[in-house]
Amino acid sequence: MRRITVIYLTAVFSLLSVAAFAQVNGDLLKTLSAVAGMRDRLPIEKVYLQLDKPYYSVGDTLHFKAYLMNGDFLRPSLRSGLLYVELDDAMNRSTKRIMVKIIGGIGWGDMVLNEEEISEGSYTIRAYTNWMRNFSEDNIFKRSIYISPVNGGATLVNADYKLDTTTEKGKIEANLRFTALNSNPKRLKDITLKVMNGRHTLSKYKATTGIDGTALLDFDLPDKNIIKDITIQAKQTDKDADTAILTIPVIIKNAANTDIQFMPEGGYLVAGINAKVGFKAIADDGKETPINGKVYNSKQQEVASFNATHKGMGAFEFTAQAGESYIAKVTLPGNISKSYPLPMVNPAGTILSIVSKDKESLEITLNATPGLLNAPETYYLIGQTRGMVCYSALINFNGAIIKKTIPKDQFPTGIAHFTLFSSNNEPLNERIIYIDHNDNLHINITTSKPKFTVRDSIAVYLEAKDKDGKPVRGTFSMAVTDDSQITNHRTDNNIISNLLLTSDLKGTVEEPGWYFETNTPDRAAALDNLLLTQGWVGYDWKLVFNPMVQQPQFPAESEFTVRGKVTNLFGKPSRQTVIRLLQKLPVLAIDTITNNDGRFTFKGNLYPTDTAYYLIQAKNKNGETFNVGIDVDEFIPPVFAEPKHRPMPWYFNSDTTLLNNANTKIAQHKAEADYKGEGHMLKEVVIKSKKIIPGSVNPFPAERVSIVLDEKDMNADKNMSLFELLKKRYGRNFYLGTIGPSSFPKPKVKDSINSGMTTPHPLTSTAYFLYTRLAMIIIDGHYAPPDVYMDYLTASEIKGIEVVYIPTLGKYDLADMFITTYSGKGPRFLHHTPGRYVYRPLGFSFPKEVYRPKYTEKNKDIAVGTDLRSTIHWAPNVVTDKDGKATVSFYSADKPADYTLILEGTDLKGAFGYGREKIKVIKK
Repeated sequence: MRRITVIYLTAVFSLLSVAAFAQVNGDLLKTLSAVAGMRDRLPIEKVYLQLDKPYYSVGDTLHFKAYLMNGDFLRPSLRSGLLYVELDDAMNRSTKRIMVKIIGGIGWGDMVLNEEEISEGSYTIRAYTNWMRNFSEDNIFKRSIYISPVNGGATLVNADYKLDTTTEKGKIEANLRFTALNSNPKRLKDITLKVMNGRHTLSKYKATTGIDGTALLDFDLPDKNIIKDITIQAKQTDKDADTAILTIPVIIKNAANTDIQFMPEGGYLVAGINAKVGFKAIADDGKETPINGKVYNSKQQEVASFNATHKGMGAFEFTAQAGESYIAKVTLPGNISKSYPLPMVNPAGTILSIVSKDKESLEITLNATPGLLNAPETYYLIGQTRGMVCYSALINFNGAIIKKTIPKDQFPTGIAHFTLFSSNNEPLNERIIYIDHNDNLHINITTSKPKFTVRDSIAVYLEAKDKDGKPVRGTFSMAVTDDSQITNHRTDNNIISNLLLTSDLKGTVEEPGWYFETNTPDRAAALDNLLLTQGWVGYDWKLVFNPMVQQPQFPAESEFTVRGKVTNLFGKPSRQTVIRLLQKLPVLAIDTITNNDGRFTFKGNLYPTDTAYYLIQAKNKNGETFNVGIDVDEFIPPVFAEPKHRPMPWYFNSDTTLLNNANTKIAQHKAEADYKGEGHMLKEVVIKSKKIIPGSVNPFPAERVSIVLDEKDMNADKNMSLFELLKKRYGRNFYLGTIGPSSFPKPKVKDSINSGMTTPHPLTSTAYFLYTRLAMIIIDGHYAPPDVYMDYLTASEIKGIEVVYIPTLGKYDLADMFITTYSGKGPRFLHHTPGRYVYRPLGFSFPKEVYRPKYTEKNKDIAVGTDLRSTIHWAPNVVTDKDGKATVSFYSADKPADYTLILEGTDLKGAFGYGREKIKVIKK
């Protein structure tokens, strides 16, 4: 990246401009001091993950490399040494979370998408440090992915809808076509269809699919303008049918629901001053939509016209008049016309306008209404990039419009953020603009030959250079995927577009990579329109000038530590108390002493694994455990906002390449199962064993126990609540609902409140369904209300779970859930034993070695057809040498196809590189 000079308080400010820009004074220094203080107090971190591919199948391994950078100079962050990576389902519930060790801003890991833990569906992968939680959710890395099934019984839905607006409230005509993964239609299948508005049922239907797998459905809407939350739930009712409930979004681009935002440059329309107005049109499915229109005043006189140029965005100019109001008459898709109001006109105010004059400079225009233009008022103009002040000026209009040319080289590549302040530090106008010095790394990728055959050795030669053509030492990650199974769009987000653009903007930017493919005038104009209309991530100015308002809530974690507090019987801090941490494997024993606040910390050489736990004890002078309370600062995961736009299910109107990937995965599983290998085949031996839960008080015989989860299952999800655990494992077969009493005799169990008494199943207002109606939870022989302990209990406290099937004469069968805890003392005693604490932290994820077949003349013709990888190769640690070069080699798979190679990385000095290349593989 270009070296820049950042303005600090000790900097020498030059005389800027005659009359317009005065020398920096004490008040401006105070303003700059506040801005610099905010950056020092709350420095921002950014993280980017390169994934090996954009979507997966159940059973795949998701590979990633993490680049954790300081938010200002974009160099490796040394503030945080721990990164949390989690996989969240469509409802933003975490299904898997891992902790990754970061060294020098770099780390990599993987997630195994086990069938027992992950079901097919739409997911979001998120990455963040504990420090990043002090900022808005927009600062956290996130990316949407699909996970498809690997069994051939899955059902796909292709839907087409029409909106009939001739009725009072509107009617939807739905054409639903159901197919298997191999595209064969689900013929003559009985199905139930339930139309939902959010969580409310609108109507229910029964239908039978036709010969082509199609079912037709007409239903009335509650209101013709309410479509975005409408879904259809479909379920097959045939014997041996796929019992999954398919949630089918009802998507109709009702042009009347198009949202258009008009945003004047600098923030306001000011009377009598020409203004540039950006606009953005979003359809009701959350995607951009093309529009055009004209602007009229209250006298219906046309004052401007406009046309969207890219992704529903564009800009126009006009001069608003005092006392006027303006509307835009917009032509929407389908030749539908609709009027939208423009922002109100301020009778007095200032404006801030910025254009890119040429490759080397910006032109800034500052203007105001006559009363302010001639007033002896002082203003401050500050320009910053990623929190670094790169430009500042003292402004006095003195009756004249101010125009100033500023060299771009005062700013690094990225978004420059300009703010005009009043003399009392009130922000008046803001504008962001992108500055590009074309100083990203240049990546050259070549292969050992132009074409390769299946199971061939492929050598890739990489070369990285800086903007001046000099070789670059750097760290990179490389993914190679099969184009017939995986589609990598050139316009997808990458390390450059993410760290330099989207991470500084709020909301979603469609196809951000498009803005960086080539540097042409139309793309530069489209990028400027994006910045006119997109909100930006930055500090709240109220917090900047009032530093006591916000203090960091989440500390930075440079390493893994165990922290906590010890209290005596009166709840007071237990000072100078010896605390011991014990670990079984590998053997570890560490002592420390609490401080005056009763706090203790263990750090250094602590590397918890997935199954690790620590026993923490308080010791008295005699070295014995004594009766004090120990609390450990457990990791409390963040709760993310629900998505503004519902994610599309993977099975809905699926991409053909995604389906090809799913079908190839099925074919690979079948090929592997059919392949018997070389030599003699032994008879199949089936070994069956029943899981045993030590200490269980379940009175029912083994044949009545339908589900058993043991310690191994608990350790896999030890940081989840009981509810999260069951929802993750059983997905759509696990529900909330309401139950009443059952006439079936129930076993007597101890009541947790009235010790020694017995009670039958009570009436409960909340129950949980697991295949059948879950009537009761029994913890160590004590009855526990499901609505309390489903969220209270964590997997780390549970030794085992047994679900017992109970047939009844009523409409529904029931099930009881028996839970055995480590304490063995029931729900009243689930708190930690005095004087000791068992801590089961989130373990480090140590990346597994990536499968790399090696074919030789002896084995390259064996079991042909079984190697159908979609990720051909993943190399997370590609390091270029002093000449900027590196070589990576791997073998092609069994399928002739084009491969896409994507390389991303950094020189660790603030510059980033992105390159891609095609590799052709043909038959022998």
